[in-house]
Formats: sequence, structure tokens, C-alpha cells
Amino acid sequence: MVIFSLLGIWAIKEGRREANIKQLLLGIGLVGYSYFTSEVWLVWLIGVALSVAVFRVRE
Repeated sequence: MVIFSLLGIWAIKEGRREANIKQLLLGIGLVGYSYFTSEVWLVWLIGVALSVAVFRVRE
């Protein structure tokens, strides 16, 4: 949870700096999704998927 939240904070900063709304929204999703999931495997699955999406949006 901490790893994905830190990555989300970074994505929010970069999204604001680059004016990239998709990256900003994905960063917000990374920070907040783990509060709504209780299963560990779901936290990892969603976290990895959102992290991949953040890096694909940057390209």
C-alpha cells in the first residue's frame, strides 16, 4: 500500500507539472484505491495495473 501510494504521489506531481490530466487522475487512483480494497491480492493486482497505466500514459 505504501509503495503504490508513493508512486501515486509522484504521478500526481508529474501530472500537475506536465499538465497531463490522465496521469494526474491515475495518481489519485493509486493513492486512494487501497482504502477500498481489503484483499491483499487485489491491492497488488490493482496497484500493478495502475502503475503500468501511469507509465504508459507518460509515453
